[in-house]
Amino acid sequence: MTNVFRLVGGIFTLVGAAMLAISLFLLAQRNEASRDDLRAAGVVHALMPGRDEDGGVTYTAIVRFADRQGQMHEFADGIASRPPRFSRGERVPVLYDPQTPERAVIDDLWGRLGALLIIGPLGLLFAILGAMLLIVDLRAGRRKARLLRGGQPIQARFLHVFRDTRIARNGDHPYRVVAQGQDPRTGALRRFESEPVWVDPTDRLQGRMITVLTDPRDPDTHHMDLSPFVDRAALG
Repeated sequence: MTNVFRLVGGIFTLVGAAMLAISLFLLAQRNEASRDDLRAAGVVHALMPGRDEDGGVTYTAIVRFADRQGQMHEFADGIASRPPRFSRGERVPVLYDPQTPERAVIDDLWGRLGALLIIGPLGLLFAILGAMLLIVDLRAGRRKARLLRGGQPIQARFLHVFRDTRIARNGDHPYRVVAQGQDPRTGALRRFESEPVWVDPTDRLQGRMITVLTDPRDPDTHHMDLSPFVDRAALG
């Protein structure tokens, strides 16, 4: 099965990259449009109520303005907020394209770049979190490969299996195997845990000794070799 860190990290990175790409597209579109935009004085004609995801009441400003030919136009602000951004009757600056005045925006930071101010930071956050998870997975993979090549093998006695509720996939939690063996440096008994396992291997491990590969310089860094007991697809 696909490693959880790799799967979630990949999804987060792709989502973040897509959101950043959308932000850059919207920014370029906004910059291109602003070259031909005109400014006008508008008035908040009404506050249109709506609902947010929590069921709370939000308000969207409905703005009226006259273009240079004196023709009246009306548009809705792109930001719904609680409390409302403006009061009814409040004068606001307007930015509009003479070809499509009905798509005018309020000429302030949120009016011009509201979507960007939301999508951009979220995209950056998703991309950073995804990259961090992929780095964790990459480092874990390298550590495992290093131990498989040159780790010091010790024999540990199987103790028990537990569900790792810190990790979930499709509502399910993986298992971790716990074994006990001698610390190769001190000879003292110590506890070892396996990587996540997506099947319960208890029946196959009862009374068994399990090979644990440890780093000679740092026995806390180890890899429990469950390949003789568990199908490879169930590991990770």
